[in-house]
Amino acid sequence: PTAKVAFLDEVFKANSAILNTLLTILNERQFDNGLQRTIVPLVCLVGASNELPDSEELDALYDRFLFRREVQPVSDDNILDLLQLSSTPSQPSA
Repeated sequence: PTAKVAFLDEVFKANSAILNTLLTILNERQFDNGLQRTIVPLVCLVGASNELPDSEELDALYDRFLFRREVQPVSDDNILDLLQLSSTPSQPSA
């Protein structure tokens, strides 16, 4: 656990041991590795999920995500447009 920035996909599908570990990292910035506790330099955690949590046991973790954004899937017709956006140089604003 040495990352400063982390991305977790399908974060709410983790088992209870992983969820508890994540909560400790998010709350205390520490990781328990057996009998040793390590400081975690995490600054930013981004989580993604295809579904919102629907049980109370996931509420504590869900509450740690301060910014939440629901996005729709990209349609087959628009996927090429989206991919081309990343290769287009951005223009400075006037």
